Amino acid sequence: MNYKTLEQLAKTDRWQIIYNRSKEINGLQLFNNTSDLSCLQIMFLYFLSLYSMLYQDLNSNEEYISEDVINDELRTEAYLLLRKELKDNKKSSKTEAPINNTSGIGSLIFKRGK
Repeated sequence: MNYKTLEQLAKTDRWQIIYNRSKEINGLQLFNNTSDLSCLQIMFLYFLSLYSMLYQDLNSNEEYISEDVINDELRTEAYLLLRKELKDNKKSSKTEAPINNTSGIGSLIFKRGK
């Protein structure tokens, strides 16, 4: 079995449901073994996790994602790169202090609570 087959299986409704329910139900396992996973099992878990995230984005009406994107390998890769870039930009904009002086050094703004 190659990784393309694992990827196609991970996209299916059946395996997405089993994967998502296994996170919620303690007794439900994907594999007979619970440790010492094989390379195929690890790859399958990666694809299950990836497509679970993509379908969650699709269900929450995220911009730039559609069934067509999920079904096209190149467009999926492009979406993942864009998603990471947008997330990184959002993080950096939150951590930047406002600059309101000529030195270019960020300033702190103190507000008195009511």
